[in-house]
Amino acid sequence: MSEPTLQNESNSAIGSPADAGEATAGRHKLAELFDRYHEHTLTTPVEVLGFWTAVALPFLYVPLLVTGIDGNGELLTFFGLLVLNLAALMAGHGHKRE
Repeated sequence: MSEPTLQNESNSAIGSPADAGEATAGRHKLAELFDRYHEHTLTTPVEVLGFWTAVALPFLYVPLLVTGIDGNGELLTFFGLLVLNLAALMAGHGHKRE
C-alpha cells in the first residue's frame, strides 16, 4: 500500500520531487555559506571574543542587582548589558564545537 500524498488547494501534491530538489539546493547553499564562514580568518577570534565576553558580562549585572535598579540610567544600563550579552552569545556560540 502506498501512503497518500498531502495535497494543497490547487490539488497538486506537496512534497513533489521538485520541492525536494529545492530543499536540497537550499541545504547545499547553507552548508556552503557555513563552510565559507568557518574558512574566514576572523571567524575564530570573533568566536573566542564573543564566547568569553558572554561568560564575563553577567558579572557586571551583580552590582546593578545588589544595589537595585532605581533610575532610568541604571535600567538602560541593565538592558544594554543584556543586549550586549545576547550578541556575545550569538557571536561565540560556535567556539570549541569541534
